[in-house]
Amino acid sequence: GKSPAVVGLALMAFMAHGEAPGRGKYSVTMDKAIDYILSNERQNGLIARVGSQPMYDHGFATLALAEAYGMSKRKGLERALLMAVRLIERVQNPQGGWRYQPRPADADITVTGCQLMALRAARNAGVKVRSTVIRKGLDYIKSCARPDGGFSYQPGGGAGKARTGI
Repeated sequence: GKSPAVVGLALMAFMAHGEAPGRGKYSVTMDKAIDYILSNERQNGLIARVGSQPMYDHGFATLALAEAYGMSKRKGLERALLMAVRLIERVQNPQGGWRYQPRPADADITVTGCQLMALRAARNAGVKVRSTVIRKGLDYIKSCARPDGGFSYQPGGGAGKARTGI
């Protein structure tokens, strides 16, 4: 696909298999995936294709870059990853969540979960991530908890299996 999110998830599959950027049988394929993700980076740090759900693209692309950076310390990844993390921090809404567009407006559990995974991976790779951003994001996730143990798309909604998986 052409989505940085899909390319990022495919790159994650290679890394989960034990492959590393810049080394081994799939290094060229992995480097092309990283290059593609980076080619979709905008000046403000957003990684997304025009016409996409930008924060899904951004979250999964950032997650993949964080994992790739943690494994390889490839030149150029640190700057892109840092800018991507700062964008996530900047556009968090007052309730602690994120939504489809890179602005601090409304939120939902799917986009919020995606951004939190990216932030955790970035932190694991050595990038400084503000603890308050993570705490507020987790508070938003908890606000979607339902009495039956499931989670809703937004606070007050009904539980669903996919949302609970987030």
